Amino acid sequence: MRRYGFALSLLIAIFVFSTAAWAQFGLIQQGIGAMTGGKTTPGATAPGANPAVSANALKQETTFQNPARKFQFTIPAGWELVDGDPASESCSFRDMHNSQGFNMHLEQMVPSFPRAAAVKAGLKQDKERMTINKILDAKRRDDGDKKKKCGVIGWQITEAPQKNSFQRIIWQCYDGQNYYMNFMAYSDNNEFAQAKPTLEKIMQSIKFCK
Repeated sequence: MRRYGFALSLLIAIFVFSTAAWAQFGLIQQGIGAMTGGKTTPGATAPGANPAVSANALKQETTFQNPARKFQFTIPAGWELVDGDPASESCSFRDMHNSQGFNMHLEQMVPSFPRAAAVKAGLKQDKERMTINKILDAKRRDDGDKKKKCGVIGWQITEAPQKNSFQRIIWQCYDGQNYYMNFMAYSDNNEFAQAKPTLEKIMQSIKFCK
C-alpha cells in the first residue's frame, strides 16, 4: 500500500487535532482497501484481458446518481459496472477493452473529524510530492453549495507513472456531514496519455448538490 502512503501520512498528522478521529483510522484504511483491492492494482482484470463486447456494457453515455450524498457522475458508453452500486457507498466501472477504470468509495467520519485541516494538510503534502516527481498536479477542488450539507471541500491529484504500472487521477473530499469521499479514475502507465481525456471527463462530471 506504498502508493497510498501520502494519504495515511496526512491522516496521522491531522489526527492529533482530534482524539476521536483515531477511531476512524480503520475506516479510512478500509476505504483505501476497497478502492484498490488491498495491494493489487486497480481493476478486476489485466489490460486488454477481455476484448469481447459484454452484454453489461453501457449502450450510451450514462449519468448515475447517488441520492444519499447528492452527487452524480457520468460514465462513457461501452464501460460496465463491475462491482457495487453507484447509489451506495462504493462502486467500480471498467472499460473491459483496455486498462481504464473508475472507482468511488465513501466513509462517514466522526462529527469532530477536522475535515478542513485534513484537506489543507493533504494538499500541502501532495504539492511537496510534486517536487520529487511523484505527483504531476495537485490542486484544491471544492464543489456544490457550501451552505448545504451536500457541498464538499477537497483536493485532486494526478499521479506520475507508478511502479505498480497504474497511473491515477484522485479526488478526495468531505461533505458537511463529514463523509470522506474518494473518487479515482485510472489506467495503465503506458495507456495514460491516451486515456487521460476520457478519465478527466469522468472526474469533471462528478457534481454535488444534484
